Amino acid sequence: MQVVFLCCLAIDVVTTLIIGRKHSRFAPNIFYLPERLGLFTLIVLGETIFGLIHSLSGYIWNLGSTISMGAGLIIAFSLWWLYFDKIDGSVIRRFRDEAKHTLYVIWLYTHFPLVVGLCATAAGIRHIVSDDQNLFLPYLDELLICGSVALCLFSIGVVHICISYASGEKKQLLQLSMYKFFAGFAIILVAVLQIQMLPLSLILIISGICIIQILVDLKQHPHHKIF
Repeated sequence: MQVVFLCCLAIDVVTTLIIGRKHSRFAPNIFYLPERLGLFTLIVLGETIFGLIHSLSGYIWNLGSTISMGAGLIIAFSLWWLYFDKIDGSVIRRFRDEAKHTLYVIWLYTHFPLVVGLCATAAGIRHIVSDDQNLFLPYLDELLICGSVALCLFSIGVVHICISYASGEKKQLLQLSMYKFFAGFAIILVAVLQIQMLPLSLILIISGICIIQILVDLKQHPHHKIF
């Protein structure tokens, strides 16, 4: 089944690349497709949070695991904010009007690693909450949570780069995208360097980085500067 799925995905991508500019006049609706992708992302995010809470419903809670769960939810809501704060149909409009085919393909298929990262993030949070809070986090669990959150940040950054180029708002939105890449690299560096950390410490650091991303967005985003 996995092989069939990968083959179908490869055919879909290759077909889109081959058809290219010839079918730019049949580009998707600039409102419908972003709404569908946003809804799909929201459903995946909601289902992962629901699955996370449901899987831990019978867990015996303590102070450390409760704080870890709260920090995990902050991560999930931060990813929701960062994605939905700047999502529109500008990439599709550029594809339709100027046949910017490559930009459209990158924007479209970057949503795949994004939803994979969201699902993996929920699994990583579940491991952190259920692990012994007084022992160093196992390396595989550390790699899971760091890698999944970093993947989400990288994917959101790429999506926003595509939108910034398509909409003409390059300077500020590209800068915001770079912050997401820096944050993703900082998080994945913890796993790459195999820095031993307690579960609570790691998830608090990651949630803090996500909160900083939101604050940067509020400060520098051209649509809602508040500082």
